[in-house]
Amino acid sequence: MKKVVLGLFVATAVLMGAASAQAQIFKLSLWGDICVPNGDYTSGLELGIGTETKAVDGVQFGIIYSQTDKLQGVQFGLINSTKEEIGVQFGFINITENGLGVQEGLVNVAQNFKGEQYGFVNWTSDELIGLQFGLLNVIKGTGKGAQIGIVNYSEDFKGLQLGILNWTETIKGVQVGLVNIIENKPNLLPVFIIFNYGF
Repeated sequence: MKKVVLGLFVATAVLMGAASAQAQIFKLSLWGDICVPNGDYTSGLELGIGTETKAVDGVQFGIIYSQTDKLQGVQFGLINSTKEEIGVQFGFINITENGLGVQEGLVNVAQNFKGEQYGFVNWTSDELIGLQFGLLNVIKGTGKGAQIGIVNYSEDFKGLQLGILNWTETIKGVQVGLVNIIENKPNLLPVFIIFNYGF
């Protein structure tokens, strides 16, 4: 009898441990880790005033903020933050280190981003492959694709810059706007109105 009880106890402990390592389908969060259930992985829907989870596959909705290390899905909130994004961020401020998808907000910030950024200010610090559409678009590294806005800046750009002021250090592509600046343009003037190009 003792062996049966001990066996049931061990089996229950193993099953509970395995269940706690599994993803939760629904998470309700008051603020940070004050949540039910309190797990590291949500595969489904996460709701809260301020919510933090290590990984989310699904929807993370935080009224004030949403934070996760790894997102595959959609993130909503006033402030959204993730280290790795595959999906969409909707908010006033969206921040990702490495993103693949879409950022829509007043301010979008990424280190490396493949996809589309729509906002008043779009900022990528290393590389953007895709589209920036906003009032101020900045790529502090390499950009491939299109920048459409009032002011567009990139250190190294391949593609189209369309705006009132387009500014790049080097370009393989076309600038269309009121003022177009290519700093490192050998043998030609670096500033043109209406149209400029580099190949």
